[in-house]
Formats: sequence, C-alpha cells, structure tokens
Amino acid sequence: MSTDYRELDRRASEIRAEMEVVLAKGAEMTPEDRDLVNQRTGEMQTLERIALELRDSQIDDLTRQVAAGAPVLTGTSPEDQANVDDFRAYVRTGEQRAGLVAGTGSAGGFIVPEPVHAPLIEKYRRHSPVLQDCTTFEMQGNTSMYLPFKSAHGVVTSTTETGARSEQTEPTFAGGAASQLQAFDHYTDQRATQQLLDDVPGFEETLLEWVYEDFMETLNTEACVGAGAASEQLAGIYAASGTYLTTLSGSAGAIANTSFLTQFFKLPFKYRPNAKWYLSPLTLAVAMGFTMPNLVNTPLVQPNANDGSFSILGKPVVEVDDAPVIGAANYPIALGDLSAGYAVGIHKQPTILRDPFTAKPQVIFYGLGRFGGIPWDPNAVVLMKSNNA
Repeated sequence: MSTDYRELDRRASEIRAEMEVVLAKGAEMTPEDRDLVNQRTGEMQTLERIALELRDSQIDDLTRQVAAGAPVLTGTSPEDQANVDDFRAYVRTGEQRAGLVAGTGSAGGFIVPEPVHAPLIEKYRRHSPVLQDCTTFEMQGNTSMYLPFKSAHGVVTSTTETGARSEQTEPTFAGGAASQLQAFDHYTDQRATQQLLDDVPGFEETLLEWVYEDFMETLNTEACVGAGAASEQLAGIYAASGTYLTTLSGSAGAIANTSFLTQFFKLPFKYRPNAKWYLSPLTLAVAMGFTMPNLVNTPLVQPNANDGSFSILGKPVVEVDDAPVIGAANYPIALGDLSAGYAVGIHKQPTILRDPFTAKPQVIFYGLGRFGGIPWDPNAVVLMKSNNA
C-alpha cells in the first residue's frame, strides 16, 4: 500500500465519488447497489484511517525537525516547495507569484497549499475533543456529499430447508438532508502591521496559526451546539436530541447519580467498547460529588493517577468546553461512539485574502474555511437531558 497519504486520500475520494453516484439512485437502489455501498464504505474508511495515521507520523517528524533546528519541508517535492514559498511571500509582502492559485467564489483569496494546510489542520484536530473521535471526511471540489446512513435494521427469519426465503433489503439508506454532509463558509479576520511582517522573520507562520485556530474554535463550538444547515452551521451533537437516543435526568434542571446508569444501559451494547462520556468541566465537577448508586463510599467519577484523566462506569471522560451546562431542557452529557455517531467534513481548499488598504497601518488577513458536520448513526450516541420531562 502507498506510503504517501495524499495518494491514499485521492483513492478514498475516488471511492467516495463512486458511492455518491450509487446513492443518488435513492429508492431505485438495488440490493447489489446496497452491497456495493457497504463494501466501498469500509474501503474508504480504511484508506482515510491509514492516511490519517501517516499524516500524524509526518507531523511528529516535522515537530522533531523544528525542535532540532532542521529545515521544515525537507523532502517536499520542488513543485510543492515552490507553492509554499510563493504563498508565504504573498502573506508577508502581498507579492502575487505564479505559483498562487486563486480561490473560487465571491470571497476571493488564494488557496492555502496542501503542505501548509494539512499540518495545521492536523495540529488543531489533535487538540479538539470532538475531531479526535468523530469520523472526519476531507472534501475537495464539491462542498457537499451524501453519506450512507442506516435508517433501518434487517430482520432475518427462519425457514425450513425447502421453504422460500424472503429477499433481505436492509439496511436501507436515507437520503435528503439527514445524510447530506455540507461544508459551509466560515470566516476569520486577523491583523498585523507591515512593519511586524517585515521585521520579524517567519511571522507569517504565526498569522496562519491564528487563522486556523479561529477555524477550529468555531468548528468545535458548532459541532457541539450548532443549529444545523438552515443556519449554515454544523448540526451540533448536543442539539441533536431529535436524532440521537435520549434519557431524562429525573430532576428539573439537574442531574443525579442514577441518571448515569440509565444513560449507560440505554446505549446499545455494540457501541459500548468505543464509548466515551463527553461533558463540560463544570458538569464533570458536579458529577465528581456523586457516589455510585447503592455504593455510598465509592465515587462515581474515578480518577486516573497516571495521566490525570477520569472515567465513569469504566468509560473514559472527555472534557468538552463547548458542551451545554446543566439546566432545564439542556442536554449536557453525551455518551457514545463518536466515530460511528458523528461525521465532520473539512474542505481541503481554505483561502487567505490579504488586504493592506482597509485598516492602515494594519494589514487584514481574511481567512475563508469550509467545514460542516452532521449526526450519523442515531443509535451510537445517547444524550442526557437535565430535566424530569
């Protein structure tokens, strides 16, 4: 198998395009079409997982090179290196060299080249509790794609050896908005003086870090509480009570220790091996005051002395700053396997537009990034409502 993650990404994109053609048939899909989608989905996810591991490995190598004072991008192809140099020169001076590629759409700007884009995206993905665990699709070209979405589970019936066997048509795949992953435009505005850009070597790297940090902060917030496609936002995990399984805390505007048991056992067994608890630090602080139901002297939240992490009922706790707080009608706690339950799409062509005129003596850098997210498997996540109704 190729050791170049870009080649694996390309092959995964080809499979995705093939699947979209089949999924577009909707109700006219044949059993053979469904079998093909199931097979190709597995192949695509395997390729993307391996590509992600390769990117992580390369980023670790780059980090060690920088720490050792070695030049970054050693081994990059001459064409890629030229594109990187042209883009950095544009950010620093405004010089528009031949290697720059203009972004499409009304926002304008120049596309951030892949050798710059990929490491920055991966850096912030590592620090995102949502992006680390959900399934991430890298989009290119189109800003929307249809995901296979299991809407029903097949039932196998027993028959006699010579009896007729009914055709199995499950799983079926829902179409429309429920399975459409759209990448919406998100903007950021960063500023620096030209003197700073001239006098501090490499400051354009800091600007790019700020741009991407803005993108990831917005993505994290929307992935938690975003209002969905109607608002051109991600459909937030904690706002998806109409999609995911839900439980009640049993108390108005509060949570109780017994609520965690109810939520845990509502999650179907097949999702528990990879399940985690996702809640805000404030909610975790409340839970740390609980004991296990029927075990007065046993804390509900168990600390791990080795790394400072926590667990509840044997499952890891992930602190999510943007999760809702405890309150009437809020859903402050999610439990589940996010790799199956939530999908994020990040478009591979963000753009940067340099504006030295609007806010003199500052130079404005308008960043445009495209990303989206939707609930995926509705049975993979359970939300707890901090209420009794």
